[in-house]
Amino acid sequence: METRIVHTELIERRQRLDQAAQRLKAQFVGLDDIIDEVISLMTPWFLFPYAQLRPTVINLWGLTGSGKTALVKAIVEILDHRKLYSQIDMGEFESDSASWMKEIFTDDLAFFHEKPVILCLDEFQFANTINANGSELGKDKLRVIWDVLDSGRIEYIPGDSTYYLFRAENCLKRLKKLVTQGVVIENGVIVQGAEVFKTTMEGFFFDYNDRNGSELTVSYFLSDDFINGMFNLFEDDAYSREQVRTLVKSVSMQELMQLVKRGMHTRPATKTLDLSRSLIFVLGNLDEAYSMSHNMNPDISADDFHEATSKITIADVKKALRKRFRPEQIARLGNNQIIYRSFNNAQFRILIRRELDRIGAFVSESFGWRIYFDESVVDIVYAEGVFPAQGTRPVLTTVKNLVESKVSNLVVSVLQYPMPVHEIHWKYADTVFTYDVKDAQGITMMSIADTAKLRLENLRKSVDPQIQAHVAVHEAGHAVLAALTLKILPSMVVSRTASDVEGFCMVNFPKGPMTRESLKKDIIITLGGYVAEKMIFGEEFTCAGVSNDIEHASRLANQAIRDYAMGSDPIHLSIQTAQNPDAFVLTQKHTVEAMQLVNACEIEAERILARNKRLLLKMAEYLTVNSRMEEKGIEACVKAYAVEEWVQTHGFIGKDDYYRFDATLREQLRQADAGQLLIEVETLMSDMKEESLI
Repeated sequence: METRIVHTELIERRQRLDQAAQRLKAQFVGLDDIIDEVISLMTPWFLFPYAQLRPTVINLWGLTGSGKTALVKAIVEILDHRKLYSQIDMGEFESDSASWMKEIFTDDLAFFHEKPVILCLDEFQFANTINANGSELGKDKLRVIWDVLDSGRIEYIPGDSTYYLFRAENCLKRLKKLVTQGVVIENGVIVQGAEVFKTTMEGFFFDYNDRNGSELTVSYFLSDDFINGMFNLFEDDAYSREQVRTLVKSVSMQELMQLVKRGMHTRPATKTLDLSRSLIFVLGNLDEAYSMSHNMNPDISADDFHEATSKITIADVKKALRKRFRPEQIARLGNNQIIYRSFNNAQFRILIRRELDRIGAFVSESFGWRIYFDESVVDIVYAEGVFPAQGTRPVLTTVKNLVESKVSNLVVSVLQYPMPVHEIHWKYADTVFTYDVKDAQGITMMSIADTAKLRLENLRKSVDPQIQAHVAVHEAGHAVLAALTLKILPSMVVSRTASDVEGFCMVNFPKGPMTRESLKKDIIITLGGYVAEKMIFGEEFTCAGVSNDIEHASRLANQAIRDYAMGSDPIHLSIQTAQNPDAFVLTQKHTVEAMQLVNACEIEAERILARNKRLLLKMAEYLTVNSRMEEKGIEACVKAYAVEEWVQTHGFIGKDDYYRFDATLREQLRQADAGQLLIEVETLMSDMKEESLI
């Protein structure tokens, strides 16, 4: 019977987890894989918390606004675990405030002793013990964190223990003096030596600093201050307050000293807080792993950003952690490393649509009107609110400021007229929201126009056509060379952005190792903006912006010679005294080789752009009028105007198909096998011929 009950409870708890997973997936966009992994890792803890010997540690790493903290809080809510949950922001313990970190775990969380609790260590990157230079920070005050992550057990001296032990020790010194001077106590009251008693006990308190507001009298040992102090001194709750009072009334001064000593012996010097049955979530942002996190450009492709974050592995995470923590600390974090990916285009749109549906549900519930949001509203919210590196927060605030703030005015405008309103169609075009108010038959009874307060879209509009034309030529140079050298289409090319960057080209470099060929093509593409400006406007009208490209091309050439053995010396060259490792500080020979590499790449860039000048001009013309060209547009433009024959015959390839090392290996193995077989046949025929001659 008991076994069946246990089995039933386990089945019910397993079902609760399955239901929790479904609710979480309905609540969070784009986190299905994350939720499945978290639920899987926490299942043993949830089913058998009292069987585990150390905490279950689950690490969640991701960009800001990716939903790490929100997911943990949702798990706590759905599993109704609020009473056994604590969240600690590690960012609060960067300074000297870390000195009371142990007190938080011991005194404040003593209730969690031996219970299946959930702990959330948020912003864990701020618990780093190594700085950017690799030096130890000496954060010994945070050592308790690593004890919790390792064994879950903390040895500590309770705050109340030290307080009452200290007060009891002070009391013993005074009682000893009273005994030696002949002070007598009967029924808890001083009956002999009252003046000595008052002088000796002046300034003493046991439980409260002000003795509960009472004056020191000969009846002090029966006061609330002394009785409460003695009651709290006994750790094992051996006596009630009334029993303590009765004992005090029955003892002499010498016996009172023994009573105090007995109470001190019941209080252990140290305690153990056992959190071994806990589930610990470690949450943080690792810029070292998410190298793209500093790119705040809202015009960067969310899909490209998503793909870049999808390539981050547990090895990358541990490498990033090594820059912040010691190896033994990283080991204590374990291997339950869950890596968040940034949202792609589709996921951002689902989130926006969900938020719009929430607004529509509020209007429907409050006024009985159905609101239909046109896709144009989703488009403008996306354009205004999506910063791929910043996650969901900018999107949510944009919905609130751009759309939700309009609802009150819309409602008031509609209520002014006695109309049988059934639904409202909300559209956007040319900086204006339009609300078409319809009846049950779908007939428009009224249209209301409302100017949308835009920020980013206005920035994307060119304020100077001359500047945009110049940027268009520069970025078109990069895009054309990327397409024609790599034979891989760029994701997009932008001539006007909402950030401080005037334009950019998202090049899809081959997936795989850097080779001599790909590095040379990288230099050619990097020089594309400079070469295009010089070809179209003349060298005297190249802009200052080309300096960044030339610097990057020089850095690549320097690495090619120094690091990748692409010069005449097949070795890695190192200069320890160099302040700038990317500067040309090598021998004259190596400097010349690097310069020759840059010059050769520039000549190749000029050759390709000169052959495809019409393509360059057509793309630049489009980017002068429009702020961007997407991959499909780039492909159409290149196919229409490029002169390279392969564009029409073979077409472009994907970046995953650029290298064919596996196919090359198989082909050479086939040839080697065929050659070996030929040798074996010839040897056999030769042997047969010799035998026939015999």
